[in-house]
Amino acid sequence: MGKRNFYLLFLLLLTTSCEKLYNPAIDTASGQFVVDAKITNDLSRNDVHLTKTRSFYDRLPVLEVSGASVSLVENGGKSIKATESSSGHYSFPTVPESGKQYFLRIIIQNKTYESRAVTMPPIPSVDKLYTTHVVYTINENSGEGTPRTYQREGREIDVDIPVSSALSYYRFVVRSTIQWTWSQAPGSIFPDSYGWYSYQNNEKFHLVGPNDQTQPGKIIKHPMLLLDYSPLLYFHSSLRTLNSQGWILMFEQYGISKESYEFHQQLNDQFAATGSLFDPIQTQVYGNILCKSNPSEIVYGFFDLYSVKEIRYFLKLPTPPLELTLRPINRYPVIPFDGEIKAEVPSSSNPNPDPLQPPDWWEE
Repeated sequence: MGKRNFYLLFLLLLTTSCEKLYNPAIDTASGQFVVDAKITNDLSRNDVHLTKTRSFYDRLPVLEVSGASVSLVENGGKSIKATESSSGHYSFPTVPESGKQYFLRIIIQNKTYESRAVTMPPIPSVDKLYTTHVVYTINENSGEGTPRTYQREGREIDVDIPVSSALSYYRFVVRSTIQWTWSQAPGSIFPDSYGWYSYQNNEKFHLVGPNDQTQPGKIIKHPMLLLDYSPLLYFHSSLRTLNSQGWILMFEQYGISKESYEFHQQLNDQFAATGSLFDPIQTQVYGNILCKSNPSEIVYGFFDLYSVKEIRYFLKLPTPPLELTLRPINRYPVIPFDGEIKAEVPSSSNPNPDPLQPPDWWEE
């Protein structure tokens, strides 16, 4: 009996003594050079951002690198000098030419950094944009915590994209903005408020490449986004009395290099990591910038040279069999991500205010 009690006591001590707070030692590798360089055919989108890394425990703002000499150098040609527009941000007075190769050169005191040469792609294009009726599946947890699966109907927005030797890699940024109105009196000609809200998938980069090619020289029916027929899914639960006034669809299409495609694909793999033993680790994602003065120095960042084009469409999405409206928008005003404007309430000083007008960018 005493021997049995001894073993029980031993097991108790074994299971309790193993619990110990572990504080891992984290390397504080600070002061490493970071280059975020995006150069396009649009001057308003061009920016070279230079910073240095901070310690893991450092709560101070990002350390900007000012006073650098930054140049865009054409292979066998001229050099374009950048100016520092704000602390750590550098911009160029002209844009690169399609078909020519360029590399980025940065000089900071006695150190020179250079990127690998990249060819400026031609301006991208979309052959066709259209919608397709789809039935899709939603998986969610019920109120009791058990999984539930059901099907819904909607429209998938698809594009056909050309593929050529000059341009076969693309990246897209897609934003969909739902417009709505609200009227206190049903059937009122002038609503009491205009509102809008945008949706954008930022979980990973939207990449398209030769592997998506469906026939020679073309990528057919590439899905861009999916919208449910019911606008109620996109309204807050307490605002179900809103009236949908259609969608503004905005597509930024980037023509990119094979190297840029592979770099962003590696970042996508990082974003999709689930903690598996075989997940990629951060040190496996390398940029294309090297320190010429000290090749062993690690430089973070990427020099991206790409062309960009924006297309917009207005989509009125009724439930079938009603006919939907899909038409291109040939103007590109800045649209806030979300917002609402309300009609002026009658007062003693202004008993009959003017009817509320929609924002200048509003589509009907």
